[in-house]
Amino acid sequence: MKSNFLTLTFFVAAIAATFFLTSAKSNTTKSKLGYINTTALWQVMPEKAEADTALVKMKREFIGYLQNKQKTFENGVAIYKRDSSSMSNLIKKEKVDELLKAQEEIKSFPKRADAELNKKKEELYAPIRQKMQKAIDEVAKENNFDYITDVSFGNIIYAKNTQDNILQLVKSKLGLK
Repeated sequence: MKSNFLTLTFFVAAIAATFFLTSAKSNTTKSKLGYINTTALWQVMPEKAEADTALVKMKREFIGYLQNKQKTFENGVAIYKRDSSSMSNLIKKEKVDELLKAQEEIKSFPKRADAELNKKKEELYAPIRQKMQKAIDEVAKENNFDYITDVSFGNIIYAKNTQDNILQLVKSKLGLK
């Protein structure tokens, strides 16, 4: 009888332990984490290759324009040197002013071209980045991920639960508003 009692006690304890462990496991929430290398994804986006081609074409156009402007300037300097001795002072001054203006335009053009190129790059790349982020968000939601980290940069690029942001708690702890 004592053996049956011990067996029964052990059996009940085993069931209770199993129940306790099962319920404890189901009550704990485990975040599902994922990661992606967005740099690798970026490299295989067909739109990126198209954008890069357009940017190379634009850059070549700027280089060609600058080279033509430089040749025109050099020709103007050569003509001025050749003909300046027979020019009136007024014409000489006008030609020098034209050459100085052309030289200043040549000097400032690369900076303006770079700004235009960067503006175009952002215009072409922004929709590609948005498309990538939308796909990441959709995949994360469909597969029930809580967080997705970009291993290219070490950033979290998707967070299912925005309440996990502890910024306000840390600011309060530091006495900041």
